[in-house]
Amino acid sequence: MRWPKGSLRRPAVLLGLGVLLVLWGILAAALWRSMGLGGASVGESLGFFALVNLHILLLLLLLYLCLRNLTKLVFEWRRGVLGARLRTRLVLAFLAITVIPTALLFLASAGFLARSIDSWFSDRVEGALRQALEVARAYYREQEEQALEAARLLAKTPAEEAMARGVEKTGAAAAYLVGPDGRIRVWAAHPDRPTAPPPDPASPPVQEALEGKEGATLLKTDRGDFIRAVAPVAGAGALVVDLHLPGRTLERLEDITEGFEEYRQLQILRAPIKASYILPLLLVALLLVFAAIWFGFYLARGITGPIQALAEATLRVAGGDLNFELEVPSRDEVGVLVASFNRMTRDLRASREEVERAQATLERANAELEERRRYMEIVLSRVTAGVVSADPQGRITTVNPAACDLLGLPPDCVGRMYSEVLPAEVNAALTEIGRELERSRHDTIQRQVTVEREGRRSTLMVHMTRLRDDEGRHLGTVAVVDDLTDLVLAQKARAWQEVARRMAHEIKNPLTPIQLSAQRLRRRYAGLLESEEGAVLDEATRTIVAQVEGLKRLVNAFSRFAKMPESRPAPEDLNRIADEVAGLYRPAHPEIRFEVRLDPQLPTALVDAEQMRRVLVNLLDNAVAALAGVEEAWVEVVTDYDPEGRRVRVSVADNGPGLSPEART
Repeated sequence: MRWPKGSLRRPAVLLGLGVLLVLWGILAAALWRSMGLGGASVGESLGFFALVNLHILLLLLLLYLCLRNLTKLVFEWRRGVLGARLRTRLVLAFLAITVIPTALLFLASAGFLARSIDSWFSDRVEGALRQALEVARAYYREQEEQALEAARLLAKTPAEEAMARGVEKTGAAAAYLVGPDGRIRVWAAHPDRPTAPPPDPASPPVQEALEGKEGATLLKTDRGDFIRAVAPVAGAGALVVDLHLPGRTLERLEDITEGFEEYRQLQILRAPIKASYILPLLLVALLLVFAAIWFGFYLARGITGPIQALAEATLRVAGGDLNFELEVPSRDEVGVLVASFNRMTRDLRASREEVERAQATLERANAELEERRRYMEIVLSRVTAGVVSADPQGRITTVNPAACDLLGLPPDCVGRMYSEVLPAEVNAALTEIGRELERSRHDTIQRQVTVEREGRRSTLMVHMTRLRDDEGRHLGTVAVVDDLTDLVLAQKARAWQEVARRMAHEIKNPLTPIQLSAQRLRRRYAGLLESEEGAVLDEATRTIVAQVEGLKRLVNAFSRFAKMPESRPAPEDLNRIADEVAGLYRPAHPEIRFEVRLDPQLPTALVDAEQMRRVLVNLLDNAVAALAGVEEAWVEVVTDYDPEGRRVRVSVADNGPGLSPEART
């Protein structure tokens, strides 16, 4: 390349030389300090220092020339100078050809020199120290894991006796249970091991354990070294375990680490010898890189001129001017290149017009499809019936919110196999309907199924249809699901209400005449008969009247089932009602333990006291009946109040076998 003559001004030259001298001074001072030349003789130090700095000056000079040319290339590329990209590629190509083998040669030579120099130093001591350090660290990690394991074990049963046994079993020095309030509630210490000071509840490890995190720290005390591990206790705070380390383990670990670091610092003296051999290699490598850059610039100047016009035309075409064409200058290779460029421009112009037409058509089709998709989503989200469709492989393609609720589908089920996301019972029912549809000659089938999901039995009406295109190809299956559970329950309740109404009507008709006749006989003949006969008559008529009253109560019970009596709500104390009803059952059923837990904050509620008593009586009757044959039977009546939702709740629970799924529906 040509050296610049008058293009550089004197201030720029002076500035460059000044920067070069400053860099030389900084590198020389750093090299002097790092090489440890202060202990050598003055002649040896100055000679070695001069040799090294001569290499540094040459390296800086070559580095300056390389960076100058590369910087010039970068600025030309950024300004968009024609031919800059080609020059960049040529320079990068020569750099790639030169740098890779040069770097490999430099690395191989430097590595060989470094290994030769390193072989002068013994690695046995370094290996022994490193192994000792690793053993010490491994021992610490093992002890830390042992302390954490002991903390996890004791956190499962943080009682005082269990903690004492756990301390002796795990070999820990002491264990402390810190409550959520920050106080030490329970602690236990090993009788044969020294203990560290109790933990500070406000320390970061304890606070992190109260937040649900576990960890371990080191403690150095006058009683010895300890590993303190903390683990969270569900609902009870944090458990702290101290594990005593025998001897002065931490001090020994620090001594090993300090000795290893001191040995590593002694190896710094290898640097002066390595630098005296590696710097010449680096100088040769940079010289080769500089030669590659210069040769790349030289070749680029001879190539970029003839194709400048083609580069300008390329820029115009890249800017969108596809109507621009070049004149063919000759019939040589450049002329063939220009003719090919013009043909490419015409092809690009025709292709762009075709692409624009196709894009417009595609945009219109996409807009129509998007509008139809939004309309279909709105319709499916508004219908109460569940709609789900699947492709021939069983992969869900469409689902609405109602189908997710009825079939227990997750919201992200689209694109997944229906057999993977449906509950087992629902999947079995729909699969059986699908098989029946495949065996059928019709494209639509309707079946009623009963499934259990989340402890609730539901009755569903499933309409399943095969989807086919105009050519009869199978596209998939769509299922429409309606929930008939409430309808079936209403039909059952209506049927029982009708039975109760008819029985009440048929039984109640003869009761009133019987009761009136018995009362009339007692009034008419009680005074006419003798005392003994009158007593017999009076007892017989009273028995008839009492039995009639019992039958009337039975009839009224049927009538209440057929039609609920009118509610008369009034402010009532539910705690009092619950306590009264539960008190009726204690003497009648001494084999059952009745527990009543009443919320003192329970406000008065607007309820019908008689109907509420009837509800509690029915629940307690059911509980007593379910506890037949159960050992240690208990019934619990609980009242509580939710101030946020302003709701009062009365619950009855027992330890009986529970209800079957059929009874729940």
